Amino acid sequence: MTRTLFTLSLILFWSIASAQDKVVQSFFKDVQPSEISSTIKNNIQASHFRLVEIDLSQLYAELENAPHRDELKSGEAIQIELPLPDKTTKLYQVVENSTLHPELSAKFPQIKTYDAYGVTEPGELVKLDLTPQGFHAMIFRPGQDPVFIDPLRKGDTQYYIVYNKKDFITSKRLKCGVHSQSPFKISPVRSKHFAHFNPCQLKKYRLAMAATAQYTQYFGGTVAGALAAEATTINRVNGVYEIDMAITMQIIANNNLIIYTNPNNQPYTHGDPERMINQNQRNINQVIGPLNYDIGHVVDSAGSGLASLASVCDNNEKARGVTGRTNPIGDPFDIDYVAHEIGHQFGANHVQNNSCQRNGPTAVEPGSGSTIMGYAGVCTPNVQNNSDAYFNGISLQEMGNFVSSPSHTCPVTTPIPSAPVINSVNGGFIPAQTPFALIASATKSGGGVLTYTWEQMNNEVSRQPPVSTATGGPNFRSFSPQTVGVRFFPNLNALSNGGPFTWEVLPSVSRIMKFRVSVRSNTPRGSCNAYTDTTLTTTSKAGPFIVTYPTNPGIIWTGLSPQTISWDVANTNFKPINALYVNIFLSIDGGKTFPYPLLLNTLNNGYGQICAPNVNATTARIMVQANNGSFFNISKNNFSIIAVPPRAPVLTAAERNPMNTNEAFVLYAGCAPPFGEAYTVNGLPGATVTLDNNNRRFVIKNILTAKRVRNVTITATDGNNVSQTSNPITIPSIL
Repeated sequence: MTRTLFTLSLILFWSIASAQDKVVQSFFKDVQPSEISSTIKNNIQASHFRLVEIDLSQLYAELENAPHRDELKSGEAIQIELPLPDKTTKLYQVVENSTLHPELSAKFPQIKTYDAYGVTEPGELVKLDLTPQGFHAMIFRPGQDPVFIDPLRKGDTQYYIVYNKKDFITSKRLKCGVHSQSPFKISPVRSKHFAHFNPCQLKKYRLAMAATAQYTQYFGGTVAGALAAEATTINRVNGVYEIDMAITMQIIANNNLIIYTNPNNQPYTHGDPERMINQNQRNINQVIGPLNYDIGHVVDSAGSGLASLASVCDNNEKARGVTGRTNPIGDPFDIDYVAHEIGHQFGANHVQNNSCQRNGPTAVEPGSGSTIMGYAGVCTPNVQNNSDAYFNGISLQEMGNFVSSPSHTCPVTTPIPSAPVINSVNGGFIPAQTPFALIASATKSGGGVLTYTWEQMNNEVSRQPPVSTATGGPNFRSFSPQTVGVRFFPNLNALSNGGPFTWEVLPSVSRIMKFRVSVRSNTPRGSCNAYTDTTLTTTSKAGPFIVTYPTNPGIIWTGLSPQTISWDVANTNFKPINALYVNIFLSIDGGKTFPYPLLLNTLNNGYGQICAPNVNATTARIMVQANNGSFFNISKNNFSIIAVPPRAPVLTAAERNPMNTNEAFVLYAGCAPPFGEAYTVNGLPGATVTLDNNNRRFVIKNILTAKRVRNVTITATDGNNVSQTSNPITIPSIL
């Protein structure tokens, strides 16, 4: 029977920082590489990093009284200031967590694991620990790359490297294997009705984590040293699983009994996962007992990974999980290996479309894949060298099906906030060889920061890297969750730079592409997440839709000058696309963002007359986009805009507002005056004036006379107090 803990409310003491909170901020100091001996090899290498020296004894003392997230003890509110790679710091509120069972924690009091929640940036989650192996932290940042803080060298608890995951330098990964096939079938992309990946409950599993003697030797040869390393790994793995699946694992009370120190007296064949997978099931059942744990795993310092699919809670299979690596530390071991193999145990198959270890129904990522259940770095052609720290939407569905099945009754469950409500997504027909956008909006139900991941769900066998003529299979890679619900295909950076498009290839043929958006709540103590599916159909009868002016290099505009934007409609105004209207936007940062709307809902007829904004820019770009946002394109080269001094408005006509005779509308000629300037009206004492560019007019209010007024002018003043006054105009009488 499922052991369920009901709570009336979640105590979110970590979500509100108090001015009286104790702040831990002086436990580290920056050091230069030249201050550290270069004769010892670094454990962690990164292309860009920050080096710090940490006072562990101070940290132990400062965090001793941190409260417990599961309310096992009270304590004082504590904030910690953590260093970031860019030399800045951020504040986080700290609570102790339960990576180790309380009885195991009492046996090894120097092993402490914590959660920390963003104060400077609400929504960020940190998994950090203090152990005999030193200090470790993994900072999960919604919409950004994770940050790691790790000991610089093996056995050195004084110096630490702070780095972004993208800057990590790694050696080649080893392949993993998987035993059996999941009994939980993955449905094809279904409908636009959103669904939850699994019930909104935090699911807590008892983890029996064995260690070979060789693994223990790597960490100093003691049970405490090996257990400390396991705690670091599982704390980080829990960070991923809590965000993605509302799953957390706790290392069992007597786990020390299955950590081995003597290579000649252990039940494992070091470096041989095919043997170890069965040895581990037998050993943990004998030493721990099949009723005393929910999932078992063994770690080694050699070999590779192997796991039994969908085996958690099954007394005959649940310890069939092995992870081995020569250097069993850091993100590659924790995420690429342990999180991956445990993913198999929770029912997730491989997601890579490449032929090595391919699983047909879930082969939705191009090449080697890039998410946890992919083969990043070991299955050419490779998308990247290491996995990103999140699961593909197809993996979340597989694991959700598994943990939601009626027979899956082993975890302790606790209610958590509801999943976000997905309000809308787009879909439909788009032209071939044309960039497009997928758009989702959602409403959060809990207190977290919503993130969105758009992923292609086509699983057909296809040539890799993708080609434009493919009629099936994935053409677009997965990218990390972002805080906005819009994804551009290809990404705007690649488009503005002219590539690379290796893993984001626009179809040149008619085909159907299936997509899923996964929306994560990112709430503390477990995130309940939702998803929905949509389809896009490319048609070779339309496209490519391209911007034809401005395109050439060297173009210069003058601010407030009339310009004509042109584009190739390419049959997009006919069925089945039927895009009758477009929007035109301006970027001044080389195509990274397009914050300036130049023309909205104008006919999709190939040209649009606009007025250049009065800004200085050397890296301007134009975007022309279907007014439903589904497809677009940007101009190929940067161009310049030169701002001009304020100029006098050219007034053409005036009339009284028939609904309010104290107002008058004054039309202007030429380009719209800038919004950033201040306007005053002359010749009408007490009257005020505002700019109404939507209707190409000024609105004068508080006119105190009903009579005709001649020689009324409007003065424009910029931020430098430079003024220009318009030509005079007559305001008619009310009669």
